[in-house]
Amino acid sequence: MNIAIRIKLGNWEIPEHGEYREPMHVIRIEEEYVIAEIEIPGVSREGITVKLLNDNKLFIRAEGNGRKYLLVRELPVSVTVDGSSAEYRNGLLIIRLPIKGVNIGVE
Repeated sequence: MNIAIRIKLGNWEIPEHGEYREPMHVIRIEEEYVIAEIEIPGVSREGITVKLLNDNKLFIRAEGNGRKYLLVRELPVSVTVDGSSAEYRNGLLIIRLPIKGVNIGVE
């Protein structure tokens, strides 16, 4: 289900809907990680801002070469930035966020 969430975030002013476009994206759980794949072509790495808000909300803003993307998405589980990674290649941003919590052994 794609639902756009546009809110005021601390010092960040979320621009009018018409200025930014929501990028194509997929968010999935894979083993102990939440994986987010976001298509933001035509933007340099320096023009990308990624933030985690309240352990479960992903904020991505990307600008450059006349293109503007904005994605604010609530994640299906709480995650942490410890052990996370982000990679940007050929217009595709891939973010890996460890699921927050403790593993429970099964006997």
